[in-house]
Amino acid sequence: MSSKKNQFLTWDEIAAEAAHDPYELKVSDEHTISVQVPTGVQLIHAGRALRNGDDEALLHALTGDSWEEIEPLLATAGYKAMVNLATELLVFFDMAEPVELVGPGGGKPRTVKDPREVQRLVRAGWKPVGEANSRS
Repeated sequence: MSSKKNQFLTWDEIAAEAAHDPYELKVSDEHTISVQVPTGVQLIHAGRALRNGDDEALLHALTGDSWEEIEPLLATAGYKAMVNLATELLVFFDMAEPVELVGPGGGKPRTVKDPREVQRLVRAGWKPVGEANSRS
């Protein structure tokens, strides 16, 4: 039996493991908005926004202190720009939920994290694992 004691990480070690490069949103040649990795509190708010289907609250939670610069940009583009930016941030910060899909002919399931790829595959006939066939 080993006499080695449990080794617990310190908060600084845990925080260091969570470090991530910022997302650099280039607005023009002269202006780039740096979106920092969401904090734990921002993750809580993002999760709530996702459950409630609130795209504005989701983007606000994901962008944190950068929201003041990003909100005015939303008035300059179609509504899908907001959804596309939120999706881009979820993927970049590795926050998107994995979806296990199986192809139209069955076979080995494939796990996909990028919601855009999930949508593309579903349009091509893939289905989430465990989803029943429709009767139509």
